[in-house]
Amino acid sequence: MGGGGFLGLGPAASAPAAPDYTAAANATAQGNLDAARTATAANRVNQVTPYGNLDYTVSGADPYGNPTWTATTSLSDVGQKLLNNQNQASLGLGSTINSALGRTQEMMGQGFNPNLPQVGINAGQNYQDAYMQRLSPQIGQQRDLLNNQLSNAGIPVGSEAWNKAQMNQSQKENDLLLGATTQGFGTGLQANQQAYNQAMTNYNLPLNTLSSLRTGAQVQNPTFVNSANQATTSGADLLGAAGMQYNAQMGDFNSKQAQQANLNQGLMSLGGAGIMASDVRMKENIEPVGIANNGLTVYKFEYKPEFKDFELAGHGVRYGYMAQEVEQVYPYAVHTLNDGYKVVDYGLL
Repeated sequence: MGGGGFLGLGPAASAPAAPDYTAAANATAQGNLDAARTATAANRVNQVTPYGNLDYTVSGADPYGNPTWTATTSLSDVGQKLLNNQNQASLGLGSTINSALGRTQEMMGQGFNPNLPQVGINAGQNYQDAYMQRLSPQIGQQRDLLNNQLSNAGIPVGSEAWNKAQMNQSQKENDLLLGATTQGFGTGLQANQQAYNQAMTNYNLPLNTLSSLRTGAQVQNPTFVNSANQATTSGADLLGAAGMQYNAQMGDFNSKQAQQANLNQGLMSLGGAGIMASDVRMKENIEPVGIANNGLTVYKFEYKPEFKDFELAGHGVRYGYMAQEVEQVYPYAVHTLNDGYKVVDYGLL
């Protein structure tokens, strides 16, 4: 057993040497870099689809020695032919598009000025006048009919009844006039809307032609799946492991130092202990703690409850020999009491 060297228990233990933290840190950094490279390579999954392929290749290295990658997308044979035809068609349509563009610019330069109709059925006549022209014979007939009815009823012109009947007739004519005005406005607005839509169609025709020339069948590009990505993990934490190992070694060293201090304290008391009850039958919780220079095993123990108050015993944890073992090597240092229990004279050892 290593310890503080008291009574020949061996040389004093040395504290563990501190680890090389710089080397451990460099090794940890290298492990992280290797893990990142592995994750990068795992994420470069080549893909093959009916429309084309996606291939990853290592194309070089950066200034720090890390590999650089190139991702190449290639179309299928059909897709490549479509792309070639599309490019040729685009070149062929270039001049046509330029011509259409010129016409479009000319139309845009003129501005949008729709010529909306302002007349009704006949030239120079609005829709309200046209409706009133159709209503005038009806209004005249109603006036003549009213006057005949008043004359036949003997109602003289200018009388109150005559004036009232004429007022009612005027109101009817005003209602007809109002209806003709409203309907004339509605018909005129509808005609203007139709004319506006037609003018807008004519105005947009060059733009639509240009747009049609510029569009066409497009190449179906490959659609790649989202492959499962390998997470970038850290390498082994060698720096932390070195620190933890050193802390554990220091903890073990400190624990042994404390044990040795307790042992030495107990052993130092043996020199002046004189005669002590050392019979193994009187002790419990016995634990060997070391070997003394005299070859005897040193024990940590407690006296059994019935012996704690014995003059040559005591309370608490004690350190010492077993009388039966001492008697075999140094019989002169062992005495047997009248009750049969053995004691050791430590002064003779």
